[in-house]
Amino acid sequence: MMQRLRFRNLGHMGERIEKDADGRLYDRTARDAMKQFGTVDIKPLEAAAALRLAAARMHTGMERWTEGHGLSESRLRVLMALYYAPDRRRALRDLAEALSVVPRTITGVVDVLERDGLIRRRPDANDRRSIHAVLTERGVALVESMRQDAIARQRALFAGFTRAQLVELRHLCLLMVRQLAKTEL
Repeated sequence: MMQRLRFRNLGHMGERIEKDADGRLYDRTARDAMKQFGTVDIKPLEAAAALRLAAARMHTGMERWTEGHGLSESRLRVLMALYYAPDRRRALRDLAEALSVVPRTITGVVDVLERDGLIRRRPDANDRRSIHAVLTERGVALVESMRQDAIARQRALFAGFTRAQLVELRHLCLLMVRQLAKTEL
């Protein structure tokens, strides 16, 4: 069974990021490792490594941020799905489908959120077999507080970028998403 590597302490990674002759950033460690490929053009490999590094940092930051609010990412996803749902409620099976998880996973997450007073279960008035998760006032307050914090943190994260860089970054990320869909890596 293959284990997933976790990047918990990523603070040191800024030390390996340097500027090339054109003033563009690159990851020295990745470049040094890729020299073994000889004459192969390593630009795509370096770009993929940089994207993986950024994604790992973003993921770790997200985990720490949600944990700081007493949540996991999966619990936050459920809360957000309920927050933006009509009447701030959804059937459990619809939540599972919307979040691309199996119903058992939703049941476990809902159990914890209900225990914490952030949601409550309610039977569907039209289908007695269906149970809805409903966001409580406490859950709404938590989501709204987290939204404000998230906006402030994202603004701070991108404070050093120009508007043109932000547009280009968005474009390149979505271009990568489109390319991944084509190549199915």
